[in-house]
Amino acid sequence: MGMQAKHSLDFARAPAIWSMYPKIMVSRKPALVPEGGEVPRIESRLTKVVIDRKHLASYSEICGAATGGTLPIAYPHILAFPLHLAMLGAEAFPVKLFGLVHVHNRIAMRQPLSADEPAEIRAWIEGHRDSERGQEFDLHTEYVVGGEAIWDETCTFLARRRAPPGEGARTTQSRGDGSSSASGSPPDATAMKSSSFRAPAGLGRRYGFISGDVNPIHMSDLSARAFGFPRAIAHGMWSLARLASDFEPEQFDGGCELTVTFKLPVYMPAWLMLQRWTIENGSGFALRDAQGEKPHITGTLKSLR
Repeated sequence: MGMQAKHSLDFARAPAIWSMYPKIMVSRKPALVPEGGEVPRIESRLTKVVIDRKHLASYSEICGAATGGTLPIAYPHILAFPLHLAMLGAEAFPVKLFGLVHVHNRIAMRQPLSADEPAEIRAWIEGHRDSERGQEFDLHTEYVVGGEAIWDETCTFLARRRAPPGEGARTTQSRGDGSSSASGSPPDATAMKSSSFRAPAGLGRRYGFISGDVNPIHMSDLSARAFGFPRAIAHGMWSLARLASDFEPEQFDGGCELTVTFKLPVYMPAWLMLQRWTIENGSGFALRDAQGEKPHITGTLKSLR
């Protein structure tokens, strides 16, 4: 296999999201990387991060995060989103963006992120791997202050392979029903803390405009139905940010790693229950429906100390 040329996108200021959507919406790219094809290294860099305090306050409010001089754990994802869109929408990325499903997310925050410190963002994607359900792609992002990556994220996306007739039911089941410890059940129910919060109707639109992620499946019941969903579904990154706000602030001090698997979609409006329990070096958690049955997200929050 020959060396692939890499593609670099450098921005002095974040590219305008709204100008990219029309091209992405009409993309004629295939749903999967063609046989023998590969994803070249695509990098992007935002040399100067500018944080708008009003935007930060709106984001913090909708995600239930404390407002102040430090950034909520998932906020750099929002700052990097225009770069993600530019990379995944680039000619060099061989798969169409609509249809990719966000299945896993890992964020490591090595120290508190100040809203005032000059920063840059670097992101890259390269290659893919075959999985039982299709093809997976890892999108890496770093939030860099003083030359050092103090926050980094890996977003894993899935391009689904169409199941052969008759196999559909089996592959859906393999997503995990939340019954085993690996899919997020506490070792001992008595040691569990639970809290609840709401994903109100209209949340998808509000978060969509704040985040820039205006995928039709989030924006309204009508547009979600056009893509085969019964109602609009909440953004996974909203659910991640909102559940992080239910943890004690000291769990983030001194560095932490938040790892999640997105399981069943959250149809809005919904009440959600966050269950969490102690594991070695941190907490395990599951975000479930109000009855505590269906798992929407499972994961861990671990200290990096």
